[in-house]
Amino acid sequence: MNAMKPSPTFGVVHIGSIRTSAAIVSWRTPTDVEIIESVQKETTFGEEVLHAHRLSFASIHALCTILQGFRQLFADYGIETVYPIATTVVREAENSLGILDLLRLRTGFSFHVAGLTEETYYKFFALHQRLKRDKTIGKRPLLLLDVTSGGLAFTGWKSGRILFQRNAASGRLSILEHFTKKERSDVMFPSAMRDYLHAALSPLWPTIARAKIHTLVLTGFESRVLAHRLIPADANEPHAIAPETFRTFLEGLAPLTVKKLMRTFSLSERLASILLPTLLLYDETIRTIQIDSIRVMDTPFLQAYATYAGALLCSPHAMREQDILLLDLARSVAMRYGCNLAHDERVETFAVRIFEALQSIHGLSERHGMLLRMSAILHETGKFINLRNYALHTWQTVLGSDFFGITDAEKEIIASNCYYYAKENPDHRDTHYQLLTREQKIVVDKCCAILRLADALDQGHRDKLTIKNARLAREALLLTYRSEDDIALIRWTFDRASVLFREIFGITPILQRA
Repeated sequence: MNAMKPSPTFGVVHIGSIRTSAAIVSWRTPTDVEIIESVQKETTFGEEVLHAHRLSFASIHALCTILQGFRQLFADYGIETVYPIATTVVREAENSLGILDLLRLRTGFSFHVAGLTEETYYKFFALHQRLKRDKTIGKRPLLLLDVTSGGLAFTGWKSGRILFQRNAASGRLSILEHFTKKERSDVMFPSAMRDYLHAALSPLWPTIARAKIHTLVLTGFESRVLAHRLIPADANEPHAIAPETFRTFLEGLAPLTVKKLMRTFSLSERLASILLPTLLLYDETIRTIQIDSIRVMDTPFLQAYATYAGALLCSPHAMREQDILLLDLARSVAMRYGCNLAHDERVETFAVRIFEALQSIHGLSERHGMLLRMSAILHETGKFINLRNYALHTWQTVLGSDFFGITDAEKEIIASNCYYYAKENPDHRDTHYQLLTREQKIVVDKCCAILRLADALDQGHRDKLTIKNARLAREALLLTYRSEDDIALIRWTFDRASVLFREIFGITPILQRA
């Protein structure tokens, strides 16, 4: 009998706007993640960055002191593998590069800075693992509302599929920063904030309303505070709150003030002021969409990121599941822009066949293959806006869309793939190409060559041929096809697309009948 593989144990560090925290994690499965020990330090870095747009040297020094303490904790436990991540407070700071460099030099931690959609993705990753096990929710559409210091994320989900993912720049601290200190102390401040939220979020509601949401799922600090007040201590998770219970509770706090929240929830003035905009946001959401249930799932960001980090190490199956969800999200975006989904699917299939056939020579990772598939799905979204120069509109559409789990650098690759497949070859004189890093340019060159060839195989959008085999043979890529139709247009387009392909890979693609 084979010995059971020991569970990985590693450390996680998070620089957040409200607190900086660390945990030692024992990871067994995506649904069995034990926090052996965790520590946290409440900070005011988030307010400083939103007010001054940068962290002062004094704050960076204080942050280094906190992190050095975490480093000692990991040393005491013998932890060598640590995943450091930063979110809004570093992401929004104008001196973020200097912050990251000082932290690396003084603490040894090299922080990854997560974008808003990426931050949401880690929380959804952990939530999705739990939703798969829960038979009481998920079969009807649910909405995950994630509130961070710098933004809001709305994710629609049903029966294992992502329906939509939309973000807004109205986070708990950014909402407060919209108002002056004098305005925040006014008795009419909650009413003014309601109006502000209503106007800021109104563009999101049509998309959410079409999904016919049944359950609102809340996570994070504010939801845990609310659950502690409204749900019995011995209740099973995920905690359920009736919408009318929440509304009645909030009406009982009128007029809503920071001091009243301090007394009701036993919070400091600072945390109560942060709680205020989130409660009003919850109320605006519940008033606008007719939901039947509210669920609170107590998964702090640190634990969510630990769940993801462990899966990245040990669970390829869980990561593939997330890739499928992400591809579904790309398809929902393509559908929103009126794309020919059948054509997109054929191009995606062809691109995958070519990518796999070139496995021994292309030097790309599985992740790059994922970006190529998303490019195939999204490559014609710009046609919805204007058929003239649609490649440019596609580029703009991809960059302007939310794909959680995709970094900004990866989104730039997808947008560039979609842009250059229909334009001239990628060239250093082109403005878009100049903005890419050297590593991005290499990936774009290769993916664009594959995407252009894959699109040529369905030129005319009439599903005229089927690729039966794709393989390397000496200095050629042999694509064996079957077709009962005239494919003259496909052959001519294929020959033109072959020019870039030969230039990038040094081999000639050959289309031959089976």
